[in-house]
Amino acid sequence: MNVRFLTLWIGLTWPVWGDTFSQQIVPLLEDHCYSCHGEKKQKGGIELHQIKTVEDAYRSHRFLKNVALQIKSGDMPPEDDIDALPTPEQRSLMVAEIEKLMAQLKKGDFPRKPGQPTVRRLNRNEYNNTVRDLFGIAFMAGQEFPADGAGGEGFDNVGDSLFIPPVLMEKYVQASRKVVDAIYAQPALLKRVIFRKPLEKEDPLAAARAVLVSHASLAFRRRLSDHDISSLLGLFESSRKKGQSYENAFRSPLQALLIHPSFLFRWEADQPGKGEWQVDSFELATRLSYFLWASMPDRTLFQLADQGKLSDPVVLQQQVLRMLDDPRADTLARYFAGQWLGFDDLRESVNPDAKRFPSFTESLRVAMYRESVEFIHHIQRQNRPITELLDSNYTFVNEELARHYGMSGVVGTQMRQVSINDPQRGGVIGQASILTATSLPLRTSPVKRGKWILDTILGTPPPPPPPDAGVLPADDKSTQGLSFRQQLELHRKKPNCAGCHEKIDPLGFGLENFDAIGRWRTHDTNGKTVDSLSALPGDIVFSSPAELKKLLVESNELFCKNFCRKLLGYALGRPLEYYDEPVIEDLYKTLVKNDFRMRPVIAAIVACQPFQFRGSER
Repeated sequence: MNVRFLTLWIGLTWPVWGDTFSQQIVPLLEDHCYSCHGEKKQKGGIELHQIKTVEDAYRSHRFLKNVALQIKSGDMPPEDDIDALPTPEQRSLMVAEIEKLMAQLKKGDFPRKPGQPTVRRLNRNEYNNTVRDLFGIAFMAGQEFPADGAGGEGFDNVGDSLFIPPVLMEKYVQASRKVVDAIYAQPALLKRVIFRKPLEKEDPLAAARAVLVSHASLAFRRRLSDHDISSLLGLFESSRKKGQSYENAFRSPLQALLIHPSFLFRWEADQPGKGEWQVDSFELATRLSYFLWASMPDRTLFQLADQGKLSDPVVLQQQVLRMLDDPRADTLARYFAGQWLGFDDLRESVNPDAKRFPSFTESLRVAMYRESVEFIHHIQRQNRPITELLDSNYTFVNEELARHYGMSGVVGTQMRQVSINDPQRGGVIGQASILTATSLPLRTSPVKRGKWILDTILGTPPPPPPPDAGVLPADDKSTQGLSFRQQLELHRKKPNCAGCHEKIDPLGFGLENFDAIGRWRTHDTNGKTVDSLSALPGDIVFSSPAELKKLLVESNELFCKNFCRKLLGYALGRPLEYYDEPVIEDLYKTLVKNDFRMRPVIAAIVACQPFQFRGSER
């Protein structure tokens, strides 16, 4: 078997770039592409007229890979547009120049930049975790905040997408009151927060200063200025003058901490006149903690930052390992993997039809979600190969989820690791959270599942459907006695739909033995035997999830590079740019060198230039 079949099939082997793009390729694009994809007309929403220079081409490199594929395959320009057809020599030149450019990008043969993250507010998850770690609050203080939108590589920690609607400011004030009220409602917690009381004949301001400096330094994630201290002490003193007790006088300054911009936003100082610079130790501690914990740095990180030791490569790597061993590192599974792989949708937005699937209970929903979290956290915690995301001989279930899967011998509500004897399960492809999130309320969706494999797993998204693509039925029950596959094949006969579905559908059909909530089935809703036979170019045939997983594992370069891309995007909290491509290539080499184990690539991200440095421009 050709183990590189997916790369060849999709046509996305890493191409190469050159320095004659603007002189030789732009004129060809003008002559053969602009009539449909130029300034006046953008068929399918695709425009090429803005790519004029090598810099433009670098910035649009992922888009140009698809352009090269379309030109190489002869799909574009379309044959019915005779006047726009390039000669075979012109096609070869266009593809060759794009491929030359891609190779140059891969090698990093251009001025490198660390990038410039936008000032970021704490997203909802980060706010909850930070308040918890700052004051020991046991509830999610930001639960009522509006949901955060995704940006960059698809994560909700990207500054460009973290807007501040007016309602959010009101929620911040309300949450700060709830947090302070919760502190005062628990004597043990109040004693922990107000840990210092004035000694006999001591000025209460001196004791209050010690308390507020401690909390504000952690809350602001930096050294405090005189203004910071005086403002907080001023609120404390004002309350005292109004007759409040020493303890009650802390209410106002504690609440002020929680609505202060230095708490709500992750600021990094500019250095005018410099093109790039290494972030300071406190900024590095903050980047590190929000990457690995989605929360504030702890006192160990602050002490190392204050001593100027955190930037030492040996010390930094020791801290990475320490933090990955901490239970808070499960946020990599919950937030990074949950958003990347899509099982986070199961928590709120995925709702199978209750009548069609009465066994889908809220407790089963939670168990499905926890399976994926526990599974991925285990891979990180035990430093397992990331290829186990594609296939593994174990998973995590409780009694209800085990029954859902047809497993025996599992009792109780507690999630626990179990061995898998069924080759169809194992890896995220066989997990109910993914299978449910890639289905519709009433039926499976081979299209969504196939697109999920192409886009989420392989990082090779298909183009968006054309405006006249039509809509598939919401229910797979057929009045004509057709299986849903037969209904979909009728849809695929439309000329505008066939090209994309030829790539998407075979992958989705291979998972059709899993129903819309991830149970194994042999017959569909219409009583028809499930037809999961799929054929890919190169005479590659498979008919089960086990066979599909084998193909993915044997040709895992696309998956591994996509994993590196997503993890880097999550760590940096900004959209990735063309100058990040060599970093991704280095991360992939780190994976290969370390038998695809997860922790070395996490450590390599923390050590890389864009994580430790900041630029004056993107």
